[in-house]
Amino acid sequence: MQSSLPQGVFDKRFVDHVFLEYKLTGDNSLAQVRKALKAVNEQANDGLLVTIAFGPKVSQQFDNAPQLPNYGEATHLVDTQADVWVWLQGKDRGTTFDAARTTNQLLGEAVTLAREVVGFVYHDSRDLTGFVDGIGNPDGEKALAAAIIPEGKPGEGGSVVLTQQWRHDLAAFHQLPQQEQEDVIGHTKPDAQEYDDDVMPANAHVGRVDVSKDGVVQRLWRRSVPYGNSQEHGLYFLSFACEWERYAFLLKRMFGATEDGITDRLTEFTQLVSGAWWFCPSQTQLDQWLQG
Repeated sequence: MQSSLPQGVFDKRFVDHVFLEYKLTGDNSLAQVRKALKAVNEQANDGLLVTIAFGPKVSQQFDNAPQLPNYGEATHLVDTQADVWVWLQGKDRGTTFDAARTTNQLLGEAVTLAREVVGFVYHDSRDLTGFVDGIGNPDGEKALAAAIIPEGKPGEGGSVVLTQQWRHDLAAFHQLPQQEQEDVIGHTKPDAQEYDDDVMPANAHVGRVDVSKDGVVQRLWRRSVPYGNSQEHGLYFLSFACEWERYAFLLKRMFGATEDGITDRLTEFTQLVSGAWWFCPSQTQLDQWLQG
């Protein structure tokens, strides 16, 4: 297994998050923002983690990167793909606020900020629906195998990142009795116990995404966090995988684009408003590129 892991993927120390999605302006290439991104990366300290990833149009400018197809064509979903993604994890709101402003200033006119989402850890890592999020995350070597591109593959030691912003209708969801809420998700609400296969509803969220393909369990490493205010809120879905095909398969299962035609019932209560995927190089590969 690679000695250099993706940047900040498994570090869950911090509760405040900012996600910045940028488009390169004009004919700017990735190389033209190298100096600025190096300064962005150097903001990291004991109270702040910085993760940088790149969209399909620019990741191909790396000597060693996976070939990501067009997100919209591969998923047939809302496509808000940009070129550069910066994820800031901080010890508090003040830390990430300052880092986000500094990041914007450093990148300057070379980019346009396409999306900024402020996320936070809600209680004991629950989604705003009240359900614990990410209970299917694997542990140890299985986590590394799920999240990290293996040796010998383009981008080895890095990861393919999926980001999606979902806007929840909590009023509609919370009108359901707790038992029905649990049936929508596929695990219990208070203690996050996953349903057994014999009682899992065919359209439950867990049942749609906790599956195998050709004998391989389609595991992801999820780092999603809630976002928003009292009026508009939801989930910034964030996950890391060893291959983009894994995402395409699971999203088809969620949206009824597989042979069984079953749609994930959770989509009745949350609306997809953004979607993109990115190549997140290993810290070693990123540092080498930033040094020129």
